Amino acid sequence: MSGLHGLIPDLSRPYGYEGDGMLHAWMAQRVTEGWLFDNARSGYPFGSSFLDFPGSDAADHLLIKVLALIAGGWPAGVKLFYLLSFSSCFVGTYITARAFGLNRKFAATMSVLYTFVPFHFLRLNHLFYTWYFVAPVFFYLALDIYHTQAAQAKAPIKSVLRKLSLTALCMVVLASFGVYYALFGLIILASAGVLSAVRWKNIHGAKKAMLLSIAIAFGVFLNLAPNMLGTYRNGPNQEVAKRSFAESEIFGLKMMQLLMPRPDHRVGPLGQVGVKYYQGAPLINENYTASLGVIGAAGFMLALLYLIFAPARSEPDARLRLLAAVTLVLFLFATIGGLGSLFAMLVSPSIRGWNRVSIFIACGALLFFFISLQLILQKKAPQFAKYSVAISAVLLFVGLYDQTGPVCKRCNAAVEEAFDSDKRFVAAIENTLPAGSAVYQLPYIGFPEEPIMNRLSNYQLLAGVLQSKALHWSFGGMKGRPGDQFYRGLAQEPMARQLEVIRKLGFDGIYIDRRGYADNGQALVQELSGLLQQQPLLQSDNKELVFFRLDGSQHPDLSGLSTKQIQQQAGFVVDAMGGRYSGNLATGIDFTRGGMPEFIRAAEGFYNVEPWGRWSSAKAVFDFTDPLPQKFTLVLKAMPFGPNATDPTRVEIGSHVYSVQIPQGTSEVRVNVDLEGSSADRITFIPPKPISPKQLTGSMDDRILGIGFVSMRILSDK
Repeated sequence: MSGLHGLIPDLSRPYGYEGDGMLHAWMAQRVTEGWLFDNARSGYPFGSSFLDFPGSDAADHLLIKVLALIAGGWPAGVKLFYLLSFSSCFVGTYITARAFGLNRKFAATMSVLYTFVPFHFLRLNHLFYTWYFVAPVFFYLALDIYHTQAAQAKAPIKSVLRKLSLTALCMVVLASFGVYYALFGLIILASAGVLSAVRWKNIHGAKKAMLLSIAIAFGVFLNLAPNMLGTYRNGPNQEVAKRSFAESEIFGLKMMQLLMPRPDHRVGPLGQVGVKYYQGAPLINENYTASLGVIGAAGFMLALLYLIFAPARSEPDARLRLLAAVTLVLFLFATIGGLGSLFAMLVSPSIRGWNRVSIFIACGALLFFFISLQLILQKKAPQFAKYSVAISAVLLFVGLYDQTGPVCKRCNAAVEEAFDSDKRFVAAIENTLPAGSAVYQLPYIGFPEEPIMNRLSNYQLLAGVLQSKALHWSFGGMKGRPGDQFYRGLAQEPMARQLEVIRKLGFDGIYIDRRGYADNGQALVQELSGLLQQQPLLQSDNKELVFFRLDGSQHPDLSGLSTKQIQQQAGFVVDAMGGRYSGNLATGIDFTRGGMPEFIRAAEGFYNVEPWGRWSSAKAVFDFTDPLPQKFTLVLKAMPFGPNATDPTRVEIGSHVYSVQIPQGTSEVRVNVDLEGSSADRITFIPPKPISPKQLTGSMDDRILGIGFVSMRILSDK
């Protein structure tokens, strides 16, 4: 969306209803109905824990919850949250600008321009980033640190404790507006601490920076504590939020993007410059939102020039030195191939979107511009100082005209049309079914962060839970967890089998999003019409959604049951390896197909199916339903990854251990096994040198690979 329209907002619809905007809507719906981490209406009947997706956003969620409860629902909550981000940004920026010594007129102008940078509009679907008032607050703290030249006088213990407690609480709150903003703030505080030490030749400012940084880090820890506890209880999830340090290069920032006009600029030729660059340049993604506008770009370039020429001056302005240095440090972290890549490689690859620091750079650049202008008027052209009101007005007009785009009425209409179509369709479903009914959604697509499936984006299936009040929906369970594995495996079964299973779980309807199918869902709709002996009961206004009523379902009480018990109730048991298919020891396991044969009780240590089979990780474990024969031949068709071909693989069968050499390439090896009267129902493979392709070749694949399994059979020697 390029702009807002209407002075009185319609709180019944959100501004964004696509892509990550729907994910933010889903999170708002969850906190409105309870809190973020779990909600029984998504991922039914297994639930949809969000603990595997860490974030430091408690303050954002709490604000949306309060606004939604006051205004009457999540659409109002997210819309008001976005609108209030403008006022919060203005207030935070104005206070900081005054602290930096700007007069009221320039402080107000600078605050308005910072509030209306392109980032604020272009980041609409990344809703939490629009509350960037924290950036000027961190600059305010940096100024205080930079001016700290001596230790504070001793005060009464109670007064000190009160001040420390209040400061720590404020830092925890700041840390709760996003882990990215918290990290960028730490960079600013650390830079100010170093600059203070250099300026005053003591560490008093650095100590203050360190204490504030510890409080910020503690705030992030508090936000992440539930996620860490969830990982401890449930084990790590290898499918969610996995990042590579190389992504910090992909999602880094380029200086041209700071200086480039927005592609939809009001001045056509300027907009074409932006369009030409973004169409032809490499590594263009969310970083296109970094444009500073002409005044911000001028401030950024002045700051860089100041660092070059200021050493030649005898008494450079301390404020400008601080702003120029901090802005440069932020840029050095954010730029492609910069310090952010080093951080991702050595500390954590979870921080990859370094381009997001552009909004902090914008704050430093605008502050630098207006402080420079004020100094010039005061020292070099005092005769023009009396015209500061007129100068402010001109800069405000030019800046707003440059930074904001024309209202995209077509975009607004498309959002409203999509939202209203989904709302009417889901309301019709809710009116058709008893309260609390469950709806099975097709096609299967993992959640979150999955690529587009034909025309279906990952989060469009969230429309069901977003637009309903009491219905339960199959989509929205965390991928990689047992509930998601169940639906992933079920989706591979024939439709008749899927109907059998979901009836046992109490589903009363089937919701189909045609956009997920290459043939627009035509074959599936025809198949279901034949199996159910009925035509679709409902169709959405935009013809994309179809609903079938499912009769004859059982409605068992699933409350209190474990995932495995629910699967047993459904008669369809699935684990990380998929569902079960018929087979015996002699026919063995075919690793090129999904799932496992019925004689395998559980299997661990494998990655997803590939056309040739499955890779194991550092250990592959098979648990058999029944004890293995006393004497048998283990027939394994496999290939080792990299250095695992040089040494034997350890194979543990009960209390017996065998060394098996697996040659390079795909080959078949046989192991003669004699259990000598003991019993065994487990076979474990331990490759000698498991390693990732990233470690071996520098690729982006960070999976730890050992053996590539193609097939495995057990031939009894009876």
